[in-house]
Amino acid sequence: MNIKQILTVPLRMILTAYCFIQFAVQVLWLGKWQMPQLMKQGNGSTARRMALLAAHRHVVAYLATLSYLRLVNFNFEGTPYNQPCIVIANHPSLLDFIVFLKDFPNAVCLYKSQSLKNPVLASFLKVGGYIEGMDGTANGNKRIIAACCERLDEGHHVVFFPEGTRSESANSIRKFRTTAFHAAIKSGKPLQPIAIYCRPLFLGKTQNWLEFCRHTNQMTIRYLPVIQPADLPEDKRNASGLAEAARQSIYTALEDIALQSQQ
Repeated sequence: MNIKQILTVPLRMILTAYCFIQFAVQVLWLGKWQMPQLMKQGNGSTARRMALLAAHRHVVAYLATLSYLRLVNFNFEGTPYNQPCIVIANHPSLLDFIVFLKDFPNAVCLYKSQSLKNPVLASFLKVGGYIEGMDGTANGNKRIIAACCERLDEGHHVVFFPEGTRSESANSIRKFRTTAFHAAIKSGKPLQPIAIYCRPLFLGKTQNWLEFCRHTNQMTIRYLPVIQPADLPEDKRNASGLAEAARQSIYTALEDIALQSQQ
């Protein structure tokens, strides 16, 4: 009898709780101790890369645990762009950014200001050089764009979920905000669109962790062709045109993945 055969909902609940605790312990260890110690061993962006590489190793181990326990099956498709760029993705699940760290070990992303009140995440976000998110003001957008360009110059991937919140369903996408695309134009860096498809939707906007326990969840991460502003028609080489192109690329991929999953 293998582990897949003996899994029941009560056992899945125990394993899920274990994984949540594992995640919290790892993030606390990284944010409170390991990453600050690594930051002291180098200067500036070099030290930050060392710290983020340590986080990457923990993420790889964590995703392997989720997979081994049959809580999530991960399917990666396509080739990630390995140079500094702006990563654009839909946002169906709380796991989305964690999964990106597997292939983008030097990535940072935006975080909500209230996350600084979270005792598990606060130290990690600060020491990792993550970017505080939008406050709805013009100055706030300028600050984000400037910080994004700075991180790109340091050699990081910068991840945006331009819907601004988690997606409503597995294959729907809200309207994209344009801050990330202004940053792409100012920095001169390309966009890496990524489609994330969850079957069934798990850890979504209105879901709780108990729904996560009922079956083996499937997550497909498809890396899509990189978008350069020069690839677009001249009248679309602006933030709105880039947003439209990225959103259409992701939406088309989600429809394709959904169709394949039904066959």
